[in-house]
Amino acid sequence: MRGRASSVERIGSATLSGYTISWGKRSVDGSGKCTIAVSSTEAMVHGVLYRLPADEKADLDLVEGLGTGYDEAMVSVQTPTGPRVATTYVAAPTHVDDGLQPYSWYRDLVVAGAVEAGLPDAYVRRLAMAGAQQDPDSTREAKNRAAIPCGGISI
Repeated sequence: MRGRASSVERIGSATLSGYTISWGKRSVDGSGKCTIAVSSTEAMVHGVLYRLPADEKADLDLVEGLGTGYDEAMVSVQTPTGPRVATTYVAAPTHVDDGLQPYSWYRDLVVAGAVEAGLPDAYVRRLAMAGAQQDPDSTREAKNRAAIPCGGISI
């Protein structure tokens, strides 16, 4: 996150009840990227809550694809200090394809972020078990694998 918004402040862990994470956001490279979707009341997404300076919001919106694949949504998350309202990016309905799979490097990057954030082990294992495909662009694959913290993951 710091690579996308240099002054971001990590607040801590957060959970979003009644939603599930999916890999069905259609990316410009043809693979699936993460999004959240309303689900059963038992479902829960684990994540990290950040405080973003207002003057960096437009840059993050651009990088994340706000208006070109992602929409913005206000959600109520639970934190160790109580509920908070948060803004998140959600795949626009026109950009959702539940048949998509992420590239393996993207799935591994998401998993490495979940490990680094200290998300629950069972949740991290579920992320790691998501089906993935090989990126046909070996240069992109190598570049993105090099960006995974600690050289990758071990579950």
